[in-house]
Amino acid sequence: MRWLTERKVRVRDELACTACDRRWPEAERPVTCPACGGVLLVPRTVPEAFTPSTLPGLWRYASLLHAGRVQPPVTLGEGQTPIVALPRWGERAGLQRASAKLEFLTPTGSFKDRGAAVLVTRARELGVRRLVEDSSGNAGAAIAAYAARAGLPCTVYVPAETPAVKLAQIAAVGARLVRVPGDREAVAAAAMADAADGAYYAGHNVNPYFVEGTRTFAFEVAEQFGFDPPEHVVMPVGGGALYLGAWLGFTEWYRAGLLPRVPRLHIAQSTGCAPLVRALAQGAEDAVPVERAPTVASGVTIARPARARLILRAARETGGRAAAVDDAAIRAEMAAVARLEGLTCEPTAAVAFAATRELVRIGAIAPEERVLIAVTGSGLKDSEALARAGA
Repeated sequence: MRWLTERKVRVRDELACTACDRRWPEAERPVTCPACGGVLLVPRTVPEAFTPSTLPGLWRYASLLHAGRVQPPVTLGEGQTPIVALPRWGERAGLQRASAKLEFLTPTGSFKDRGAAVLVTRARELGVRRLVEDSSGNAGAAIAAYAARAGLPCTVYVPAETPAVKLAQIAAVGARLVRVPGDREAVAAAAMADAADGAYYAGHNVNPYFVEGTRTFAFEVAEQFGFDPPEHVVMPVGGGALYLGAWLGFTEWYRAGLLPRVPRLHIAQSTGCAPLVRALAQGAEDAVPVERAPTVASGVTIARPARARLILRAARETGGRAAAVDDAAIRAEMAAVARLEGLTCEPTAAVAFAATRELVRIGAIAPEERVLIAVTGSGLKDSEALARAGA
């Protein structure tokens, strides 16, 4: 193992605004910057590496996580998802070394368990008594499950058109479920209004502890590739929690001298809602306003991502590109990866497969380069879409 030993990454009991640089005590439980509304993150010095924990799953990286230090972590066994080669799908896509990290092999069926485990752990340590979340389904299921594990009441606000199986999953663990008509911004507004009444806002698209947990995706990838990560990582991006966490994690280990490079992190979006794709194309510093259109990939329909500036910075710093794909391409890749590799994924996850093919077509990914695709959600999350793709 190439660990640097005996030293830990230093963190303080405060959060830092990425926009105005102000610091805020964690005891005040801010979710966004009280001064400017900017995105908050856990501040760190240049990473100094760590000693792996004996705890299972993502808590192997406990010394790098700003949670689970006061009380035992809230866990359902999340993390350490496998990576599998994609030889048949890769050949069809023009790739010699394609692989997938199966982020749906988690307790609630999506990568959101990484963020939820760390967020709920830290929320409990801070004395939170009730959680409120807004979600298109997967994050709501994750926060609700980990809230139940921690013994905390939870209310989840969801779009009215959320697939029934996701609603059932949220309700099954005892969360209060509130359907909200309108777009994702309307759902978030309803949840934040509830949080203003005394609950803690666990919104995964802004809460700093959620990204704290998704950093572990990068740590796992680094280990699984023998500290020589692939040249490219492709993932669906809506609010960008996994994308931003991956960037932070890879960058930390690169600066610590554990990695030779940070992979190129590519953004995959639906043509129905692609503010980040348009922003990169236009050289914008923030998400570009778009008109949302109906799409099967509901998990990436965030027209105004709160973390857009950081996501675009990450793409530019890593040399990442962005691709938008339509519903026909998404459905085709759902079917292809299932028939060629035996993997069933939900439409939002299939966006990354379709985008990878587009990135190969435009020359952003060379046939001989290693490509890792994050398969972020199970096909069982949207059984109707899965049935249509296989028809």
